Amino acid sequence: MTAPRLDAGSLARAEIRALGAYVLDLSPCRHKLDQNEVPWEPTVGFKAEAAARLLSRPWRRYPDFHGEALRARLAEIHGWRADGILVGNGSNELLAAALATVAGPGREVLGLLPSFGLYPVFARTNGARLRGLGPRPDLALPLDELEREVERDPTRPVLIAAPNNPTGEAVPVDRIERLASRLAAPLLLDNAYGEFSRFDYRPLLARCPNLVLFRTFSKAWSLAGLRVGYLLADPALVAEVVKVKLPYNLGHAGAVIAELALEPAHARRAARAVRVLVARRESWRRLLERCGAEVVPSEGNFLLTRWPMGELERVRERLARVSIRVRDVSAGAGLAGCLRFSVGDGAALVAVARALGQPSPRRGSAGGQVP
Repeated sequence: MTAPRLDAGSLARAEIRALGAYVLDLSPCRHKLDQNEVPWEPTVGFKAEAAARLLSRPWRRYPDFHGEALRARLAEIHGWRADGILVGNGSNELLAAALATVAGPGREVLGLLPSFGLYPVFARTNGARLRGLGPRPDLALPLDELEREVERDPTRPVLIAAPNNPTGEAVPVDRIERLASRLAAPLLLDNAYGEFSRFDYRPLLARCPNLVLFRTFSKAWSLAGLRVGYLLADPALVAEVVKVKLPYNLGHAGAVIAELALEPAHARRAARAVRVLVARRESWRRLLERCGAEVVPSEGNFLLTRWPMGELERVRERLARVSIRVRDVSAGAGLAGCLRFSVGDGAALVAVARALGQPSPRRGSAGGQVP
């Protein structure tokens, strides 16, 4: 008897079939302001040194299980134990592994809206459900509502981003500590844009054993193409996440280049880039407000803008006409009429001004350059 012809897609789990794929426009453009990347490449000298170090590695050999040399270096920098650090192929890989560790089938995870679109995917692929609280009309994070939910049932894991993507809002340190102290579950804090914010959550690790802090080399370090991230947490919890994380998950290239980036001269250059972008954020805010947008205060290297009814499409089209791409987030919860702009270099600032019919910013307002 011949079996009926199968639709191969139907072989996937129902909850996976219900998900949408994560897609972006990857066509070439002159000014790419849609993925919150730093506008400057690492120096030629940095790349040459990275290539030389990579060439010295035995490519036929697997890397070590957990990127031990990079863990040790990060431990020195952050003043945290190496066995309380995990490195991986981007912070999102580690966030997914942490959720798989602490939130299984039928578990509810608390989050905030609007926020990063992959969080519900990470939860659902583990059989859990992310319950997003909010959004508020002013797009501020609904922290009071979150605290009430934690008081009602403190056993549910909490997943939030600070600074939040796409709004850029960061949560004060004392509020994170209060939240963690009331939880009988993990507080997963995505700190991918932490270098651009005035709030430093790392001192809380010693006082909050349920805090898991995720960071990345993709943003402040100009290494998005390398896909290197890490988490900091209590070693006892890290020992459990290790069981879920795949071995060899960080190859030679990512480990070698991240280790090089942490050396003092290169770390100083990354810090200069952060200072320039934080200063330039104000120039972008003023420009976009002159163009008619409501600009949400941000502690990231990006700005969320809300445009009057009917204006979003016109703005996006005028930018696209001169090869400027920004992120349309208007389909997100509470984000009708919203576009997100990465804080780009001075040339991008001038190009956006011209495209939207504004005078070109003065040379000084375009910000400095990172050598």
